[in-house]
Amino acid sequence: MFQTNISNASCIGVFLTATNDYLFARPNLDEALLDSLCSELKVDLVETTIGGSITTGALLCGNNFGLLVSSQITELERENITSEIDLPLNEIPGNINAVGNVVLTNDNGACAHWYLTDKAISTIEQTLNVPVIRCTIAGIPTVGTAAVATNNGVLCPPLTSDTELNQLQNHFETPVDVGSINFGGPLIGSGLIANTHGYVSGDNTTGPELGRIEEILGFLSD
Repeated sequence: MFQTNISNASCIGVFLTATNDYLFARPNLDEALLDSLCSELKVDLVETTIGGSITTGALLCGNNFGLLVSSQITELERENITSEIDLPLNEIPGNINAVGNVVLTNDNGACAHWYLTDKAISTIEQTLNVPVIRCTIAGIPTVGTAAVATNNGVLCPPLTSDTELNQLQNHFETPVDVGSINFGGPLIGSGLIANTHGYVSGDNTTGPELGRIEEILGFLSD
């Protein structure tokens, strides 16, 4: 477990995202911070903007099979990423392409914003090699902002309905439950990044919230 902020903000998921092998981070962060992040998550670092934006976490997501990025990505950014990783990297088509906000995935499944086109859903399925459903989480269509998923668990906002929880548990094939971050914040994905090795939360996250994260994402020892 590690807690931090980025640019004096606890919404670290806007700037960072992780798979089991890589941490994608906005450039020019403190070197000691980056070392701590990579140590906690047991990953290699890829520093990149997307379309010139430092909101890398909102514009990129992936699993152990592939990566999706906003169509705003430049050729130089694409070359920078693909030189560091050995995974398919595809742009999500359509007008809604802040992919880190609108797609939630692990290695078993993905869920996506209701208004993504059939072409976008097909791109997600082919790139991430998982089945995709359209859904909301706690009524929120930006599912990547609302929740965090790993292969060990999915953490959702407190107002997520039983119907939504059951749907997500069946689809992601992992335990699913509710919690919060950053002293009651409901948008889990904005303030938490995680993989099967560890997690990093915004520095306003409380002790009880950390305990809930560890329970649901499978970090509590037997």
